[in-house]
Formats: sequence, structure tokens, C-alpha cells
Amino acid sequence: MVIGHGGTASALLAAARGIVPGDGLADVLAIDAGAGETEELQARVCAAIDDVDEGRGILLIADLMGSSPCMCGIKNSFGHGFAVVTGLNLAMLTKLALADRGSTPRELANACAGSAQRAVCVKINDDLSNRDQADPQKCSTG
Repeated sequence: MVIGHGGTASALLAAARGIVPGDGLADVLAIDAGAGETEELQARVCAAIDDVDEGRGILLIADLMGSSPCMCGIKNSFGHGFAVVTGLNLAMLTKLALADRGSTPRELANACAGSAQRAVCVKINDDLSNRDQADPQKCSTG
């Protein structure tokens, strides 16, 4: 189950389904949480957990640790056997799409987290020595 604020969960799940061929994410459900709808969210999460748990436990992927959607997912997952990974991103979902569905929720969570960590990259160019020679057309919108 993927859960997040606004349309984050649905949008990222749709994007991942567009990237990875096949039905590797057919068993993944997205729940989008709107502002101020904690009670409604609670009901949707409860129903979703019952739908997705086939007796092996569930993987909960949330956008932000400690947020209402994440905590609602965690609270309602007790008794089901679950693993949680936060920081929802496209790398996690593409990894999940290709993962062995015989894996435990813990194994899936670790694989998704590892993929997400490897996908985060910072590249910086601090060389300002050539800025007077910069090509003005590079950033031109016209």
C-alpha cells in the first residue's frame, strides 16, 4: 500500500506503472490523504489493509514519516504483520514493481529503501570561473 498527502500516492503509482511494463504493481493500492480528513482516511486505510493483506503481511510505503497518513497506516496495520518505509519516491515503486512477490514485507521494504537511497544524487558545479562566457541561449525560453 502506498499512502501520501494530496495526490502524491496515486500520481507516483501511476508514473511507476507507466515506466515498468507488465503488472508488477497490480497488487499495489494508493491512498491519497486530503487535508483535514483523518476520520475518512482511517476508514479507507482499514478497508485497504483488509483488501491487500493475503496473510503474508503488508508493505506500507508512506511519503513522510510521522505524518497523519503514515501514522494512520501504521496504527491500522497492527495485527497484520507489516513493514513501513518512508520517503516515497519513484525509485521505490519501480523497485517494488520488479521485486519477487514471494519476499517478506521486511525484504521488500529494505529493497525499496535501498533503491530510493541510491536514486538520491546531489551534483554541484561550484566553478564560477567561466560564467562570463556562459551561453545565454542555454537558459533562454524565447
